[in-house]
Amino acid sequence: MRFSQDFIERVSEANNLVDIISQYTQLKPSGSGLMGRCPFPDHVEKTASFSVSETKQVYHCFGCHKSGNMFSFLRDYQGMSFPEAVEYLANRASIPMPAPEKNEGAQDQVAEKKKLLLKVNKLAAHYFSEQLHRVPNDHPVKKYIASRGLSKEVIETFGIGYAVAEWDGLEKHLASHNISMALAEEARLVKARTNKSGYFDIFRDRLMFPIFSAMGEPIAFGGRYLEKKENEPKYLNSPETPVFIKGKVLYGLSQTARYIRSDDMALIVEGYMDLVSLYQAGIRNVVATMGTALTPDHGKMLKRMTKNVVAMFDGDSAGMEAAERSLPILLAADLYPKGLTLPNSMDPDDYVKKYGAEALKAELDKAPDLFVMILARWMEGYRGEASEKVKLADKLKPLFEVIPDLRLRDLYLAEAAQKMSVTLPWLRQAVGIQGSGPVSSQNRSAMTRTVQPSPQTNPQGPAPVSQSVEGGKISLKGASKAELLLLGLVLKSRANFDQFVNEKLLESVAHDGVKKILEKATDVYRQDLNKFDKLTSLLVSYVDQPEYLFQAGPQAETEPGFDEEAETKLLRDCFKRVRENFLREQAKQLARDLKNEPSSEKLEQIMNIQRNRISLNKG
Repeated sequence: MRFSQDFIERVSEANNLVDIISQYTQLKPSGSGLMGRCPFPDHVEKTASFSVSETKQVYHCFGCHKSGNMFSFLRDYQGMSFPEAVEYLANRASIPMPAPEKNEGAQDQVAEKKKLLLKVNKLAAHYFSEQLHRVPNDHPVKKYIASRGLSKEVIETFGIGYAVAEWDGLEKHLASHNISMALAEEARLVKARTNKSGYFDIFRDRLMFPIFSAMGEPIAFGGRYLEKKENEPKYLNSPETPVFIKGKVLYGLSQTARYIRSDDMALIVEGYMDLVSLYQAGIRNVVATMGTALTPDHGKMLKRMTKNVVAMFDGDSAGMEAAERSLPILLAADLYPKGLTLPNSMDPDDYVKKYGAEALKAELDKAPDLFVMILARWMEGYRGEASEKVKLADKLKPLFEVIPDLRLRDLYLAEAAQKMSVTLPWLRQAVGIQGSGPVSSQNRSAMTRTVQPSPQTNPQGPAPVSQSVEGGKISLKGASKAELLLLGLVLKSRANFDQFVNEKLLESVAHDGVKKILEKATDVYRQDLNKFDKLTSLLVSYVDQPEYLFQAGPQAETEPGFDEEAETKLLRDCFKRVRENFLREQAKQLARDLKNEPSSEKLEQIMNIQRNRISLNKG
C-alpha cells in the first residue's frame, strides 16, 4: 500500500522513538538525550554507546555507526518493510489506515484477515484482564495469584487475566462487539457446538496468559487450570492460527527483550509461570518456550538479542532429552549455549522462593557449556573401549556439522578428544573434519562471512553528479571530509543551521549528494522553523549512509562540557575549508579547460578565483 507524505508524518508525530527502542534496550538520560547499549545483535558492547535523541527522533551508535529514525529502526531491527513499519506505527497510535485502492484489494486479503484476528485477540485479552479485576479477593484465581506472590505491576506487564467458568462468557463479549463467531473460531477462542447450534468458549475457569508478538500484539493465549480436572491439561494453549505459529514465538520476549540485551544473556525456561515468577523476583532476561521444543526460528530470534543463552532443564530423563534436542539448534544459530538443571527437580519459582534470586544468579553464572553437559551425560559409564569411542564420535558428528564458528568447534573437538582419551587427529577424522576445515559432509555456505568495507571519504574531491543518487536514495559516496563534517554540524543545532543559511554557502558545496540534502533541509526549514528538530529524522530516509548525518559528535548545546566557542570556531573553519575546496576544484577545472582551449576570459576567471582564495585565507 502507498501512503501519502501527510499520513506518514502524522504517524511519525504520533509515535515516540524512545518508546520503541526502549522495548529492546534500557535507555538512561545523558545530557540532552538518552544513552544505552546498542540493541543491534551484530554489535556486542559492554558500555553504552547508543544515543537516542527524543527531540530529533533519531538514533546513532558511536560504536557501529548505525543511525536512523523510527522507520529505519523497525526495518533494520525487526525486518519490516517500510509499508509494514508505517502500518505497525499507525496501529500503535490508533490511527485508522487509509482505504486501499481498488487494485490492491486482492493483495490485501491475507493482511486484512490477520488484522481482524489481531483485533479479536485484543478484545479477548482485554476481556480476560477485566474479568480478573472484577472477581472478589476470595475467588480461587485471586488466591492462586496471591500464593504465587504476583504483584499488580507484573500482572499488568504481562496482561494476565481470567477466563470465567461460564461456557459462553467470551462468546457473548465478542458478539457484543459485532465479532462474527466464525472469525472468533478461526482465532481459536471459541468452538462450534457439536449437537446443537451456537458456540462455546475454549478457555474456561483458567488463569490466562496472553502471548504477544515481538511488537507487543496479542496473538494467542495460554490458560492454566486452578484446580486439577480430569481429561483436561494443566496448561491449555491456543492452536496455531494465521497470526500464531508456536515455533516462531517465545513467550515474554516483548516484555523482556530490553533486559536480555542489557544483560547480554537470555535465560530459557519452559512455562509461563516460570518466566513470570522469575520476572517478579528481578530476573528479567528470560524467555519461555511454552512447553514446546526449541526451533531454529527460536534460535534466530535469540541471536538478535544476544549470543549468550542459558537453557534451564528439569533434571529427569525427559528434561535431559530436551537438552539434547536443544543443543544442535542453539549451536546452529551461532549461539553460546549453557545448560542448568536445578537440584531436587525444583522449578525456578520454588528455587527462588527457597534460596533467593541472588542464589539463582550465582547458579547461572556457574552454568557449564551445554555441550559439556550433554557430553558428560553421553559418557556416563564410559570405559574407553574402542566401540564406545566410535559410537560416541558418531553421536558428536551432527553437532560439529552445524557449528558455524570454527573456533568454537575446534575447542569443543579438543575437549571431547581429551575426555574420550583419543587423539585430536583421530577424532577429527572420525567426525569427518579434514585439517582445520569444515566437516566434510556439511554444506558450509552458511559459514561464509561477508565483511562490508567501511564507508570511505574521498580527499580528492567530489564524485560525479551521476553517482549522487543510487537505488532511489541520495548517495554520499565520494563526499569530501569537509563537506561531511559540514553536514553533521549544520544539522546538529538550529544556531549552526542559521549560520549556514546566512553564509549562503550552498553554492560552494561541490558534492551533488551533500548539496541535495542541504537543499532539502533548507526548504523544509524555511517552510516551518519549528520543524528543525525533526529535520535529521526526515533526512535519514533519503540518505544511503545516514551515519554521516551524525558526523559532528554527540555533545549538544545543553550537555555538560559543551564548548560554544570551540563549536563556533569548528563551524567557521568548516565553512572556510568547503569554500577553499570548491575554489581549488574550480581553478583546476578552468586550468584544464584553458589548456585545451586558451582564452583570456578563462584566464581572468582563474585569476579571480586565486584572489578569492587569498582573501579567504587572510580572513
